[in-house]
Amino acid sequence: MKNRLVFFALTTLLLTGPAYVGTAFGVESAPRISDREIIERLTRLEEGQRSIQKQMQMTREQTGERFTAMEKRVDERFTATEKRVDERFTAMEKRVDQRFVAMEERMDQRFTAMEKRMDQRFVAMEERMDQRFAAMEKHMDLMGDQTGQQISSLEKRVDDRLDAQWNLTLILIAAIFGLIGFVVWDRKTAFKPLEKRFTRIADTIERDLEPESPEGSRFARLMNVLRELAPDDPRLANALRRHSLLEDLPRKPA
Repeated sequence: MKNRLVFFALTTLLLTGPAYVGTAFGVESAPRISDREIIERLTRLEEGQRSIQKQMQMTREQTGERFTAMEKRVDERFTATEKRVDERFTAMEKRVDQRFVAMEERMDQRFTAMEKRMDQRFVAMEERMDQRFAAMEKHMDLMGDQTGQQISSLEKRVDDRLDAQWNLTLILIAAIFGLIGFVVWDRKTAFKPLEKRFTRIADTIERDLEPESPEGSRFARLMNVLRELAPDDPRLANALRRHSLLEDLPRKPA
């Protein structure tokens, strides 16, 4: 503020000083004046300068007073504005606090109601789940009883079938052994006459042909006799040759 006053005073001095200086030191042709007039004029000039300085001082004081008053009014306005702003902020904070309190109360009421509804739903859901589990357990017990009965009846039927199959197997085994015994007995019964007949035939052959004779069997000895007689009997030789019994004998020339 003081710097502004000094700047204003210097500006005023610079603007008004040349006029007085020009008046005092003008180069216009003027009549010759005496020293007394010069002293009087200098005295008036000093008085004028003093009055100017006094006016400048008064102006500075008035300007300072105005600036002081303006600062005071500005401070008062700022203080009043701050007070009103503080009051408004206080009222707004109070309203905001009231709104927040009301909102918190409504939120608490809503949360309380929601928790109550959720608790009721959970209780109802637990009851339904308990009922379902109880019904499921009852159904499972019933199914277990039915399954046990079915398994018992199935085991009984399987045991009956196994017993029947075992009895049938025993019957089949007995029938097979009986069939084998019958076959063996039948074979023995059927082969016994054949054995007797073959024994009789063998005895007859051994008796008639004498195959165990050291000179050979009777048939071999008979063939030797016929071969010995064949060279002397052409008819016998031809008969033996026709039946391939005398292939090694030479033909007798006619």
